[in-house]
Amino acid sequence: MNPLRFYSLHSRRRGWTLAELMVAMAVASIMTAGLVTGAITIQRSFMASRHHIEAQAQQMRLMDYMTLDLRRALKVDTSSGTLAVTIPDYYDADGAPRDPQISGGQAVYGSQPVTIQYYKSGATIYRCAGNATTALADNVADFQLTFLDAGQSIQVGVTFVPSYQFSGNNTENVRIGTAIYTNTLLRNKRQY
Repeated sequence: MNPLRFYSLHSRRRGWTLAELMVAMAVASIMTAGLVTGAITIQRSFMASRHHIEAQAQQMRLMDYMTLDLRRALKVDTSSGTLAVTIPDYYDADGAPRDPQISGGQAVYGSQPVTIQYYKSGATIYRCAGNATTALADNVADFQLTFLDAGQSIQVGVTFVPSYQFSGNNTENVRIGTAIYTNTLLRNKRQY
């Protein structure tokens, strides 16, 4: 057998035909498209989960602030979609706690009570105590605050709409699924 002929036959057998190459490229393209689609779906799901967790953390922070102030409330006003709470002035200008003075059978802290307001402006929820305004939650355009005054108790609700959902345009049912409510008994409420 001629060695050149053996080499030429052997080298032809090692190569791929055009049809085999096209089939391999098609299979690789389909697999790559599937991997890219899967990666995008996982990334969207991760971002939606992250948004949901961050929104829940902001809900809890808002509830903690409002509930603490409501427990100490002397007076509460829920008109005009804001929560205005009047509490005793427990701390002096340096932040040190005041000692209570007994007057008329009640503990009195400082000379004037402090009014605290909770309100939403744009995509931020604020707590305004006297001259100090603090942003409690940022990027919460989809948050909804509700206040229900039941006389001796106040119900506060905070809901939001998740950023990624399959339920279509019916955001009210989705909002209900993210609601947090608290009922706070106004132990110190005074009748003015």
